[in-house]
Amino acid sequence: MTCESSTAPRVAYCTLGCRVNQYESDAIAALMEADGFVVVPMGQEADIIIVNTCTVTAESDRKSRQHIRRAAAANPGKPLIVTGCFAQVSPDAASAIPGVTAVIGNGHKAEIPAIARRLMDGLACEARTVTDMCLAAYDGLTLTTPRRSRSYIKIQDGCENRCAYCIIPAARGKIRSKQPQDVLAEATALADAGCSEIILTGIETAAYGRDSGGAFDLAGLMEQLNRIPGIERIGLGSLEPNLMREKFLSRISSLTAVLPHFHVSLQSGSTSVLRRMRRPYNAEQAIDFIRAVREYFPDAMLTADVIVGFPGETEEEAAETMAFCREARFLHLHIFPYSIRQGTEAAAMQGQIHDSLKRSRAAKLAKQQAEIKRALLDAYVDSHRDIPVQVLIEEEKNGYLHGHSEHYVEVILPTKAGQIGETVPVCLTQTDGDVCYGQ
Repeated sequence: MTCESSTAPRVAYCTLGCRVNQYESDAIAALMEADGFVVVPMGQEADIIIVNTCTVTAESDRKSRQHIRRAAAANPGKPLIVTGCFAQVSPDAASAIPGVTAVIGNGHKAEIPAIARRLMDGLACEARTVTDMCLAAYDGLTLTTPRRSRSYIKIQDGCENRCAYCIIPAARGKIRSKQPQDVLAEATALADAGCSEIILTGIETAAYGRDSGGAFDLAGLMEQLNRIPGIERIGLGSLEPNLMREKFLSRISSLTAVLPHFHVSLQSGSTSVLRRMRRPYNAEQAIDFIRAVREYFPDAMLTADVIVGFPGETEEEAAETMAFCREARFLHLHIFPYSIRQGTEAAAMQGQIHDSLKRSRAAKLAKQQAEIKRALLDAYVDSHRDIPVQVLIEEEKNGYLHGHSEHYVEVILPTKAGQIGETVPVCLTQTDGDVCYGQ
């Protein structure tokens, strides 16, 4: 970490979107610190500002533009670098926002410290560095100093699924995997720096190693990570349901550090909707995969993403997703009303659903999900009044400690329970249906 001084330039950054973006922002910040910059929170006076954007939906584009404008207004006259997926897919739109100095695509994030130096020194700089991601190599970003209690490690980039609603292949390019030795070195450095929990993430985490010709795969990587001293918990980012096959689950279920929590990139519980989305599985296969997870991890908690109101979705199809979620019993659902994303196949589909109907279906699913979550947490508290869960303490808010158990249940504790970054045994006392409380 660079020591702050009156002469050191100050950089502030903000991040929109997924865990991969968060990881990349943290890695860029580490590079900036290594180059002599001092990282300050967004909103404080800074000499240069970076906005790492998202473009997964039209709403993401809107929020990206909004954050860029806010950053420019808060730091008039200061260099403003826009990077990330919105910058990659819509560089003209990003460049046109008043106050933007440079637009840097996803293939050039590691170059941002050098670009920032040139901008601050008043030297000529290419205002736009955005190249075709289909030709991009792995970016080489790495993180060896944890910036929070749990640390993400990006192990993979790119996606080749070509789902009908998704623009991400254009923003991220083909599948590229980080070499296993690089992941292990990164995890070892994080563990040596005091990080006990890592979350493996990627644009399509389940595709890790697919580009290696069989030389390595995700289960093998996890087996090696499980042997690193100091790594007590290993989690996985968003996963395609069809990864959850017996061969994979049997390998990772024997690993002591693997967390019994899985996030499923489901999108719909209706086979006909999944077919229109061009997802590589049907509803029956998806529920079979979820059952398989619970066979190998009997106490596992699952969360998922669901899109409601996809073009052509009928009342019957919406009911199929409701029924699927009742059977799957997810701890949490990220519910997204379908948003038209220009440049995708779904944007031109017939049968676009009115916004009011999408909101109604989302609200109905959310109401059902709240009831399921309450029942799950009631049972969770009853099971762990005397048998403790292990809570990683992540932050202090309003006089209480907040963290997550190994099942990714949020738990609130008295401040005397421990220190931020510690994992402590906790007996649960109650739940409000959203979080649990313990001692």
